[in-house]
Order: sequence, then structure tokens, then C-alpha cells
Amino acid sequence: MANVDNGYAAILKGLIRMGAEWRDCIVTMIDMAGVRDRAGEDASTLMRRFHALVIEEAPSLTTIAHTYVWNDSALLLSYVDGDDTFEPAIRDAEKLKRRIDGLANSYAIAIKGQAFPPAPGERNAQAPRNVTLIDASSWAMANCFLVEKALGKCKKPWCIDKRIAERIRTSQISQTHEVDLLPKGKPRKIHTFDGYLWETSGPKRAGGRGQRNMRHDDA
Repeated sequence: MANVDNGYAAILKGLIRMGAEWRDCIVTMIDMAGVRDRAGEDASTLMRRFHALVIEEAPSLTTIAHTYVWNDSALLLSYVDGDDTFEPAIRDAEKLKRRIDGLANSYAIAIKGQAFPPAPGERNAQAPRNVTLIDASSWAMANCFLVEKALGKCKKPWCIDKRIAERIRTSQISQTHEVDLLPKGKPRKIHTFDGYLWETSGPKRAGGRGQRNMRHDDA
């Protein structure tokens, strides 16, 4: 029994030590629209071309720490550590989105959050070959799917968390919606855009004037 107690104590100490490893991040999900409607025709070929395109583009997206791709979707993880790091991350995401749109129209959802720290011992032991650890695991990742569910019918090219929108400069005008997001189920404003964020000149603040201080939370 003592060994079990010691084991739990070690895990708790590990969790405490990892408290500083919660990293501010942006998780962006890009999904090709209408692929399901093309099933049985050229959908499989389209998705394989999509995978090849993401693999080709990923090395040039310097702000994106990890890119995950499956079927007709891509998930991008960008770490942010100051207001001036938000826009480069979204610009890289839009760069990829433009290339994907050359294959099929896509929509993107970008949510700010904090990436979960590694599990105890995760860095000390190699994961089995049949286990894939997704570093983008976070409430932000989960909230991408909640926004998709809530606003998917809007068919907007971009849906962006207010906490990101107020830190980027874009020439496009946005509409705002409120979506209940994890972990507390409280409503958060989501900005939707009808086109590319940097299609024209004359940038304007998307979510407000001036710079805002970083907020450190686990949403």
C-alpha cells in the first residue's frame, strides 16, 4: 500500500512541476467543405492530394509548431508568447488555407488556449509506435469543434476567437457571435469573416483598438 501511495505522490509532484509547462497557443482547424458530397466520385483522390499539399507546405509555415492532417481536415498548433506573435501565426494558417482552397473551398476556425502539459513520464519514455500523442491537445482544440457545430451553417471562411481577433490587423470587417466554450461553458465572442483576412490594403483592428495584454488562462 505504501508503494501505491508513493506512486500517487510522485505523480502529484510531477503535475505540480509541470504547472509552468502550460503554454499559450492558437489551435487552428482547417476543413475542406463539401467532401462528403463527393464521396464515391473523386473524394479519395482529393483527400490524398490534400495530404500531399499539407506535407509540402508545412516546412514553410515557421510559426506552426505541429501540423496534423487526416481525411479532409488539418489541425495547426502555434505557440504564442506575446501580442505580436498572434498575427504571424494566423498569417501562416491563412497561407495554408489559400493553398487548400486551390483544391476545394475550405473554412478555418482559430481558438486561443493553452496546450496541455505532457503526462507524467511522457518525456522520459518513448511512446509505443501505435500511439500518437497530439501536442495540440487543449480546450482550444475541443472548442474548435464546438465552434464548428455552433456556426458551421454560417459557411464563413474564417471563425476566429475574440482573443485572437483583437490582436491581429486585417482589412476585413467581421460579424460576432457568442458560443459557449469549454472548460467553464461560458459564452465567448467569435468573429466570422467573409473572405481572406489580408486580401486588401488598409489594415484595421479586427476586435478592438490598440494592443491588449496577454491573458493566461486554460480555456
